[in-house]
Amino acid sequence: MADEQMKKLVVVFVCVICVLSGCALRKEIVIPRSKIQETVSKKFPYDRDIGIARFTVQSPEVYFKGKNIGLRAVYFVHLLDKEVRGSLDVNGHVVYKPETGSFYLQDFTVEDVRLNEKDLLEKVKIQKIVDKVISNYLDGFRIYRLDPRDQKQSLARSYIREIFVRNDDLVVVLGY
Repeated sequence: MADEQMKKLVVVFVCVICVLSGCALRKEIVIPRSKIQETVSKKFPYDRDIGIARFTVQSPEVYFKGKNIGLRAVYFVHLLDKEVRGSLDVNGHVVYKPETGSFYLQDFTVEDVRLNEKDLLEKVKIQKIVDKVISNYLDGFRIYRLDPRDQKQSLARSYIREIFVRNDDLVVVLGY
């Protein structure tokens, strides 16, 4: 009888140790929106010549929406002898690639394209240009790279379990 109680006590003790060690191994790295904004801003302005038009995107603003990261920016299109201005809003999921230690925007959608011109025919042309150029530029767009000089971030490269948005931060959960 005493052996059976001892076995139960050992099993409970082992379970408690496992639970506590699992909690102790869960660490978070918090990347503030301002750090991501700094990284993204370095990649702009973005200029692209596409045949008869020149396309420029500038002044990106990073924001969080649910589990996604979005970018709002201003664009200019010089089409023949006309300059068209507007704004765009792109939103997508964050994906981590351990081989580069970087976070990328993936499965993004162009949420909104605003045009500061009234001509509807021109608007359709511009929206097609914007969609094409933005889709090409943002495919595999790196939004943040873990800092290999930061010990915590360097260790994180192999142990990322979860990525989510909390308030105005990107949270990276580490664990085994």
